[in-house]
Amino acid sequence: MSMLASEELDTQDRSKYIKVVVAAILAGVFVFLAQDILEWILEVDFDNPDPSQIDVPQAIVDIFGRMIGFARYVGGAIIVLGIIIAVIKLSFGPAPASKIPQ
Repeated sequence: MSMLASEELDTQDRSKYIKVVVAAILAGVFVFLAQDILEWILEVDFDNPDPSQIDVPQAIVDIFGRMIGFARYVGGAIIVLGIIIAVIKLSFGPAPASKIPQ
């Protein structure tokens, strides 16, 4: 049975699950901030590019800007889903000894 399908997580699964959720949230943050990071590194504003500053056709800059803008939504969705799944799954504590089938 997978970790997502089981209602309760034992201690070992819980620590693995926390690592996976934290990694997913960090990946989402990185994807969400990708446009800002690239603009800072390349010194190009993808929302309002200066044609004299770059040697790439305007159409390519526009398409790349749209792709990065879409990636921001994907990153935001990854962050939100990671938090929701973490709250749902990690709110269940280990099963009390009285509820463990014998």
